[in-house]
Amino acid sequence: MPSHTRCPKCGAHLGPSRVRGEGPWNQGWRAGLSSNQQFVPRGDLEGDVLTPCGHIVELQYGHLSRVDIELRERVYGTMVWLFDACDAHRSGRLRLAMTPGREHVNFAWSRPRETLDACRRPVHLDLGESQQADGLHLVLRINRCHPKQPGRLSGSGVLYTAEAFHNWMAHGLPLTPFVSKAPAHAFA
Repeated sequence: MPSHTRCPKCGAHLGPSRVRGEGPWNQGWRAGLSSNQQFVPRGDLEGDVLTPCGHIVELQYGHLSRVDIELRERVYGTMVWLFDACDAHRSGRLRLAMTPGREHVNFAWSRPRETLDACRRPVHLDLGESQQADGLHLVLRINRCHPKQPGRLSGSGVLYTAEAFHNWMAHGLPLTPFVSKAPAHAFA
């Protein structure tokens, strides 16, 4: 029988992968990836995912300090970040302003992750199933941020479906932006 450990916070039984700090969010993004694409050694670190085109994708569910962000970026080189922002989007703290037919979107995030501004490599946010896009699971790539206001982050970016992002990670397929459709009455 595999060894299990209890979570110190909630008492749940954790399997071996959870002991490493892997929760359901990380495991969901790893689903369908080959074993040689996961936990890739780089110096004293392990990159979460190695794409067919040689990028490390760092899956970040919890808090990460500025020092840890800078270290990972220095060690991994060619990499991108994927941060969990599902709860922020679901609760309305991270809102999108989409224009039908355009791939670029604006966003506003109240109480954002505090250390995002330490990232120098591309940042993607997993938004989860978005009510602003008929329940599609979306990923936002941040292209530009406006000057920081206390407790708020705003800027612009490009949306992808989670399926397109996963296919890029797993198979190296080109990322095709998600473009919201015009409302049905706009075609009349």
